[in-house]
Amino acid sequence: MRNLEIEQQLIFCEKYGINPSELLLLEIILLAQEDDEPELVQLYFKSRMCARGNTIDLLQGLKDAGVILASYKIPQKGEKFDIFSVPINKNLVKDFHKSSFEMGVELFETYPVSTVVNGAEYKLRRISKKFDSLEDAYRAYGKAIKWKPEIHNKVIELIKAGKEGGYNFTNLGDFIVDHDWLNMEAISKDGIMLDTNTTML
Repeated sequence: MRNLEIEQQLIFCEKYGINPSELLLLEIILLAQEDDEPELVQLYFKSRMCARGNTIDLLQGLKDAGVILASYKIPQKGEKFDIFSVPINKNLVKDFHKSSFEMGVELFETYPVSTVVNGAEYKLRRISKKFDSLEDAYRAYGKAIKWKPEIHNKVIELIKAGKEGGYNFTNLGDFIVDHDWLNMEAISKDGIMLDTNTTML
């Protein structure tokens, strides 16, 4: 089975002429600037330099590749590094996250249209209470799964299993905000969802 996450990273590195260590720092910068996974960001900078590489050298590599804007002044040894002030090429960020729209579309198309509970039908593909548009929902979903194809594929598998097993789905907006796929994974058994006596349409 192909490892889509690694393949995507290798393609990205080759396209922008950066190495895996520079890509990892880029991911850490984006996580920090999006106020996501602060523990992971701290863990990265607490790790040994021999494991992650010299931050100054990695920043220079990203700058030379055009990933970081040319206007950015790289801090020197002993100076404070403000991770929030690193200007990332906006077009690159869009490229880095471009798969979130496609994954969001697949999530929407796979998600059950409605469910019947006690004889009443409930529409499930609603997102309006949580998001202004489907595009906003897709972006939120992409961020929630860290734009990782492997996690997305697992979510799709769980939804399909849930539809077959009668999982009690919430509406799509709540599903994304609550990361309900984690709950589905927790109650799944050998890939088969527990029967909750609802009818999926």
